[in-house]
Amino acid sequence: MAHFLEIVQSPSKSPYQKGREVPGYHVFTCAVTCTRKVKHPSHRSPNKPVPCLTARMVVYNFKKIATVPTAKDFIDVVLSKTQRQTPTVVHKQYAIGRIRSFYMRKVKYTQQAYEEKIARILDEFPRLNDVHPFYADLMNVLYDRDHYKLALGQLNMARGLIDRIGKDYLRLLKFGDSLYRCKQLKRAALGRMCTLMKKLKSSLEYLEQVRQHLARLPSIDPNTRTLLVCGFPNVGKSSFMNKVTRADVEVQPYAFTTKSLFVGHCDYKYLRWQVIDTPGILDHSLEERNTIEMQSVTALVHLKAAVLYFIDLSELCGYSVKEQVSLFMNLKPLFEGKPLVVVFNKSDQKTVDQCNPAEQALVKSMEGPNVQFVTCSTLTEEGVSGLKVPPPSFRAWYAMSGTDVGSRIVSGAPYALSRRCPERKWAVLHC
Repeated sequence: MAHFLEIVQSPSKSPYQKGREVPGYHVFTCAVTCTRKVKHPSHRSPNKPVPCLTARMVVYNFKKIATVPTAKDFIDVVLSKTQRQTPTVVHKQYAIGRIRSFYMRKVKYTQQAYEEKIARILDEFPRLNDVHPFYADLMNVLYDRDHYKLALGQLNMARGLIDRIGKDYLRLLKFGDSLYRCKQLKRAALGRMCTLMKKLKSSLEYLEQVRQHLARLPSIDPNTRTLLVCGFPNVGKSSFMNKVTRADVEVQPYAFTTKSLFVGHCDYKYLRWQVIDTPGILDHSLEERNTIEMQSVTALVHLKAAVLYFIDLSELCGYSVKEQVSLFMNLKPLFEGKPLVVVFNKSDQKTVDQCNPAEQALVKSMEGPNVQFVTCSTLTEEGVSGLKVPPPSFRAWYAMSGTDVGSRIVSGAPYALSRRCPERKWAVLHC
């Protein structure tokens, strides 16, 4: 049988956007077609390729955003490029039409160079309304949504002003009556454009810092099988992450060693699971939480993930069992609709049976329909091997919510799977 495998990479529209292409990610389309002979009188072409399977997958890649130059470098690059790409010699004995054309070309080229570089920056940076809500809220937590939009808005406004300046001075140059006057108009036009770019110094520096930080963000797929590890600081989340995945997360005996999201992967029956280690969360109101804690809250809110909530019964983390249970109750609305496993870590120090009646009553208060209790120790690795296998409730939940665990195919946006086969039963597939 003749098979043709075609892999097409092309920018496409996100399910979260409205009529705009986003260069921050691409949709990879894999189309498999095969040659079929269809025995039906209405078909004139005997060997018409019929597409059988089409899969679409959104891949975020913020590392491809180009460096944002400073205002000084921006001006130097554009002016030097104008000097190289346009004529450099003009004489006063030339006809006035030739002199006008000489300077008009320089003004127009400078205007276009500024617009192209600014447009590239605006196109490469993701718009918060176009990306997945998880990334939109994470960028709001890390960079401040208003400041980010203001910086991009200032660049967009500067692009319009430069276009207006260029058109105004091109109109004036058409009436230049001497070499001196044309030269002064050109000088004024380029000077106003450069002054405008100097005013964008702070915005360009801010966007460069955002770009550097975006490039360091972990590659998190919001639509794949995910295990989310959360809890108080220093309860053993990062140690567990290092045991079950190949990630190398720093582990120290003090709180908030983990200051950002870390991603690792583990395999179960030839299927890849994404494991996310979140920074520690303290038990206080949402308004009092800092940027580090809000990253964990953002992941809990937006990611369709199974949750592992870690508790240290030995209280060596510096927080009592009552505080850890109180945090669990405060975060309980974020666990709704997700499979949840409460992991009692550091069992080599203290287990549930060794707790006093008050602590056992607190532990019992966490019971629920979707809650499972597991005891382990990341130091002695007791019970850790059991956590490497996703519980049956996790696998069943992913299968019911649109993730086919057996075939690695995800249905629904942004993954779209369509299968088209001949309707006629007498269609014969020739080898």
